Amino acid sequence: MPWPTRKASTIAERIAATLEEAISKLREDLSPLAISRAVRSGRGMLAQLGRAVALELREVHDHISWWGRQYFPDTAEEEFVYRHAGIWGITPRGATAAIGTVTIEGAAGTALPAGIEFAGSDGTVYVSTEAGEIAPNGETSVAVAAVETGTSGNLEAGIRLATVLPFPAITRVTVGAEGIAGGAAEETWQELRLRLLAHIRQRPHGGAAFDYPTWLESEFDVRAVNVVPEWIGRGSVGVVVAIKEGTFGRAPTVDEVEAMQVYLGRFGKPEGVRPVTARVVVVAADVVELPVRLRLRPDTVAARAAVEEAFQRFVATIGDDDDEENAGPIGARIEPSRISEAISAAAGEYAHDLLEPTAPYVLDRKAYPVPGTITFEAAA
Repeated sequence: MPWPTRKASTIAERIAATLEEAISKLREDLSPLAISRAVRSGRGMLAQLGRAVALELREVHDHISWWGRQYFPDTAEEEFVYRHAGIWGITPRGATAAIGTVTIEGAAGTALPAGIEFAGSDGTVYVSTEAGEIAPNGETSVAVAAVETGTSGNLEAGIRLATVLPFPAITRVTVGAEGIAGGAAEETWQELRLRLLAHIRQRPHGGAAFDYPTWLESEFDVRAVNVVPEWIGRGSVGVVVAIKEGTFGRAPTVDEVEAMQVYLGRFGKPEGVRPVTARVVVVAADVVELPVRLRLRPDTVAARAAVEEAFQRFVATIGDDDDEENAGPIGARIEPSRISEAISAAAGEYAHDLLEPTAPYVLDRKAYPVPGTITFEAAA
């Protein structure tokens, strides 16, 4: 049962009542009116002492209540979440560096050692992580990684870079077609708490399906993971991944997929966290938009905006822990009734007719859902 934390005024009242009764028994010669005035009046000495004690007792109650919340990971604050995580052996994920490829143009046959530094216009520095050689057509591609961790290292495709030190044989450096991506801030304590609770509720099994998301979340800023048994035959496991990007996610780049594959491990090699007998294949998720068509009543600008916001919230929570139908958003089955329920919760919506979808969205095992366009039809 819950333990009530009483107001300071209630505590003061109880102290006054106790004093009034005790003094009446000890000093029967005193007037009950005088005793009451002494213990209850704002000008009574005993009343002032009682109120001072009541305030201190209330603070003690608040302090004990605060400590009670720190004993449990789901209610603990930042400092104690880290302590709980340390006890359970859960290490906070640090900030990650962006990775990708750049296209280098220059003199054919020029050898390119690993470790060449490139810089963008904002001063962000990247270093090549592999050696290469400029091909006879005058260009080649090499892998690079940002020197500093965090989102500042992410760059879109086609952006020009320059060598930090003079390299006369190189005439042009351009970010590759998939960009430089994967740079992320360190894990927040709220994200760490979610991983800790997942670890407590479902302990690692050394290669069970739920272990793969846990492994990836400890090193990469992933949004969703779908584990598919027998991906390419018996003994194989497909690990479909979407990377965080704002509220939703995106498909990982080729370089990010390769980094996750190396971390999990390759079949026949001892490196990696997966079981040595498992043939693990990391796969980039396909981002799929979910379109909706409906008639809204009342059909106002404010109601439409509220419906769009409600639909986005719904899609963002597909496959959450309380979703009995889906283990995650990738490959989910999305019922029209759930979409309709989410729209009904929008502020200003009185009623609506859901015209599309008319049947459940059954996503492919690689498909990661994001909100599509909402088409508002005029009232019939």
